[in-house]
Amino acid sequence: MARMNFASLLLTLSVLTSFDDVIVSSSILTISNNGYSGLLIAINPEVPESSQLIDAIKEVWTDASKALYTATKQRAYLDQITILVPKFWNEGTYQTAGRETYDAADVLVAYPNPVYQDQPYTLQYGGCGEPGTYIHLTPSYLVNDSFVNIFGPKGKAMAHEWGHYRWGVFDETPTYGYDPFYYTSMGQIEATRCPVNLNGEFKVIDYSTGTVRDCQRNVQDGLPEDGCLFLPYEEQLSNLTTSIMSNQYIKQVELFCHNDENDPYNIHNKEAPNEQNRMCNLRSTWEVILNSSDFSNANLPNDPGLDTTPTFRVVKPLFTQRYVLVLDTSGSMAGTRLDQMRQVVSIFIDLFVATGDRVALVQFATKAVKLTSLYTITNQADRDYLLGKIPTAASGSTCIGGGIQIALQILQENGENPAGGNIVVFSDGEENEYPYVKDVADQVLQGGAVVNAIFFNTNANNDLETLVVDSRGIWFYGSDVNINNILGAFETLASSNDGDVYSEIFQVHSSIFDVDKYGTYSGYVDIDTTIGNSTVFAFAWDQYDIQVEVVLEHPSGCTYSTNYVITPYSCPDHPLYNVDLTYNVVSFPLPGTAETGRWRYYVSTAADRSQTVVASVTSQASDLSKQPIVVRSGLDKTDVGTGEAIVVYAQVSQGFAPVLDANVLALIQQPDGTVQELELYDAGGAPDVRLDDGVYSRYFTGYSSPGSYGVQVTVSKMGNGTNATHAVGSRAPVNFGTIKPDGSVNINPAVMNYVSSADVSPSVETGNFSRVVTNKGFQYTGDPIDGTYDYYPPSKITDLIAEQIDVYDPNSGISLSFTAPGDDYDQGSALYYEIRYVINNVTQLVDAFETCAFVGNAVVIKSNLSQPKAAGSKETFLISNEIAVTSDQITLGFALLAIDDSGQRGNPSNVAPVVYFYSSPGGAAPRAIAAVTSVSFTAALILYYVTL
Repeated sequence: MARMNFASLLLTLSVLTSFDDVIVSSSILTISNNGYSGLLIAINPEVPESSQLIDAIKEVWTDASKALYTATKQRAYLDQITILVPKFWNEGTYQTAGRETYDAADVLVAYPNPVYQDQPYTLQYGGCGEPGTYIHLTPSYLVNDSFVNIFGPKGKAMAHEWGHYRWGVFDETPTYGYDPFYYTSMGQIEATRCPVNLNGEFKVIDYSTGTVRDCQRNVQDGLPEDGCLFLPYEEQLSNLTTSIMSNQYIKQVELFCHNDENDPYNIHNKEAPNEQNRMCNLRSTWEVILNSSDFSNANLPNDPGLDTTPTFRVVKPLFTQRYVLVLDTSGSMAGTRLDQMRQVVSIFIDLFVATGDRVALVQFATKAVKLTSLYTITNQADRDYLLGKIPTAASGSTCIGGGIQIALQILQENGENPAGGNIVVFSDGEENEYPYVKDVADQVLQGGAVVNAIFFNTNANNDLETLVVDSRGIWFYGSDVNINNILGAFETLASSNDGDVYSEIFQVHSSIFDVDKYGTYSGYVDIDTTIGNSTVFAFAWDQYDIQVEVVLEHPSGCTYSTNYVITPYSCPDHPLYNVDLTYNVVSFPLPGTAETGRWRYYVSTAADRSQTVVASVTSQASDLSKQPIVVRSGLDKTDVGTGEAIVVYAQVSQGFAPVLDANVLALIQQPDGTVQELELYDAGGAPDVRLDDGVYSRYFTGYSSPGSYGVQVTVSKMGNGTNATHAVGSRAPVNFGTIKPDGSVNINPAVMNYVSSADVSPSVETGNFSRVVTNKGFQYTGDPIDGTYDYYPPSKITDLIAEQIDVYDPNSGISLSFTAPGDDYDQGSALYYEIRYVINNVTQLVDAFETCAFVGNAVVIKSNLSQPKAAGSKETFLISNEIAVTSDQITLGFALLAIDDSGQRGNPSNVAPVVYFYSSPGGAAPRAIAAVTSVSFTAALILYYVTL
């Protein structure tokens, strides 16, 4: 217990790197000769062993391969698929997993999301054309054939999700926050879908009674009432074939909506208010897909009769880990660096490596030397044996490739398969002796070993970085100024990534503070109801000859302390602390489950010198029946050049439900050791894709100089309020019902859990909580920063919405609302906005923004174009109807950009169309109006009956 908790402490000392469930996809999918290889489907550890589930996965993804081949017009299918089962499954026959891990899976098979239930969906955080994070399927969905009635054939449903996951396209149906109906440029009411020629009717269904009625019009805007559904015809015209991203459950729908004017019946619907149009600048899904790297240069249509059946491997991870430490003992490591390397390696062996794992040692200088074979750790004597083998001297040149080559040989000893074995390279410089990394890279990749690297300064080896990425390892940057960064890297390498959140150690608190001489510092930590087991409070100090004194106060008021004396205020099991004077750490491992509530600590020193102290608290889940609150963090890139921003993400969730209204702060460690704070938002403005989905993000542009940067994210929430859990991803549309050829409605009673209210699940009470995660670092390789040049424009506005204030009042004007960008992407405030508009031809705003008409301050009734608010604020402009020619109705399209004080122009926003009515739709404003609706190819004829 002490080993693991001390390891967790040292992780929090590092603000450099941790391999969490990175929010961007870590997939190694490749496509060659039209076939995808490397698809990984991982089953959550909570899922019981089931051969039926394995068979269902194979069947569904075989169908998906065929559906993809059709949908891509014979350009892509699934060739090789791996299924990763939990390590405790033991009834079946499974191969041994190599580099496959749960955290890196493309598809997760796990318990239901509380919002979506068994509905397939994709966690999708990036912008248009950017891959998603994973596809989530439930065991029930895969095994139960009744879901075909709800979401359509499972192969086509998977093709829909693949569009989100692989190609970064979005839903064309009215997902959460988007209007299900809209006015066309002809003033007609249409349902949000693609293509517009997919025919159907508007109905309200009472699923409890099985009754159906026509929709009524909403008094506020004249559109169909809340709860009105678009029900497609079961039999469409024979030339309808699209769209997979809109209504994949319809039999004839097999392809993606396109922009080919030679096939107008299946063309993309640019007027629909959906996420695809907003995120992709009115481009069709097929246009985005064809521009992906999968198809932009190769993989042209293949034989229509090709057998698209995938080959499957079913693998299971080993219970224990294998580590070969490859240690640099070249001349540049002599002195302090060698001493520091010995110290961190000894901590890794003595504290981090779990019992049962195996460790070997290799050193390299002018040539590489094997120090030990793989040695199983069963007790302290085994650890002591390995500690005695750590190198003690440094001299000579640097042969990194030779060290890796010997490490691979060790993993192959006694006929073992090296696949999945961890090679950990520790080096401070470039290699200069044969064999080089590039000379042994192919051997490592063919053997299936995972190469990780810790660079002891900023002199990274490009070939080694490439090998790390290709082998699905992790690379870290450390510093010889503070070895805590490197300790964090080693702790990360010892952590599991098997998806079991109940055994995961969470960082609840991490802080660094100074204790003045003869002084006392106080702080507090909130232990929430989802954690509490194996809780450890730990404190580390910097003066090796001066021990700090600590008092830890229980929520009830009793105390633990580093003083053995029992007082009337002592807790029943006081004293409880452990002191490690070798590494200057005092820890308090709490017995049982820690009390929920606020714990306080007091750190003091009796010496005449101040102390720098790091306080860390780690804990595990308190109850198998309650999902712990989890924070995962990531970056959108790891190498940044001149003029580029990097996006920092943090996902805050409880199970698969997002946690809202948290305070999320990224701490960016600069190359000079200073730290810059960056608050992350879940506001729906760039770079955030969706409002209130539990994903908090922000652009970072505050580089101080070229070099390495570390990222630590802290998350907290104070107060006992509740969080509504909203839809978090892009999902397969639901078949609520269809219209039969005789005009009757075929109600689908199985969709009760998926009616519109399913976009918001019951509120979840979180109470006070806090979490800390340390992210993978990144490199800024651009120009030195001198402050005399403004490299960064305002960010693109991605959530512009245009609405007529009152469709029954032609003088009401137009509302434009959006999230304010900043001066540098989303930092600070822009100087002014440039709004442009067009009449009817809204695509002109995408194709030629600068040629469109200006909206000047003279027609702005509310707000001022020259007074932008701070980044992240909500902006609302009210525009007069004077900008358009008077007619019965007219389609206006708006887009805007922000300009900073250096004249830098952001990219034009998403296009926001609005139909402006100068004559009220359907006559006077209705009190209650019934609408009988039939949508056809030639027109959407809507009959209104006004009840006076």
